[in-house]
Amino acid sequence: MSNRSRSQKRTPWDDLPEPTIIQEFLQMHYVARYDQRHPKIKDAGESELINSFAPTKCPYCESEDFVRIGYDSNGIRRYKCSCGKTFKPTTGTIFDSRRIPICEWIEYCLNIFRYVSLNADSWNNRNAISTSKYWLEKLFLNSKTRRIMLF
Repeated sequence: MSNRSRSQKRTPWDDLPEPTIIQEFLQMHYVARYDQRHPKIKDAGESELINSFAPTKCPYCESEDFVRIGYDSNGIRRYKCSCGKTFKPTTGTIFDSRRIPICEWIEYCLNIFRYVSLNADSWNNRNAISTSKYWLEKLFLNSKTRRIMLF
């Protein structure tokens, strides 16, 4: 299995038929720490935070003619515009199309503004350096091409 498709939640001995007691202990604590650092959006209360921001216009056509159409699988409210496109309160922000919790994004932004190196931030968040570079690019491209808004 290549490292690219390998989950950060996995350990080298996950596929062993009978791991040792030490391997089981390490795996249990590693997974617990991973789950603590990467809570699910539903469990972290972020859907309530995101839903508290009601959009005033469609991010695609800037029309004010849109309706609520329900929630996605994470509990985030969805809208449908008269232009036919659907969107969420995070559409057009740095949180758009994210798989990580907002709290981790905020921690990353704080590290960037504190001049923490990408290497140190990657090590701290247990991400690849390429992930930190991608987030940095997304942060500055988003603020350059779109309005600078968190929501």
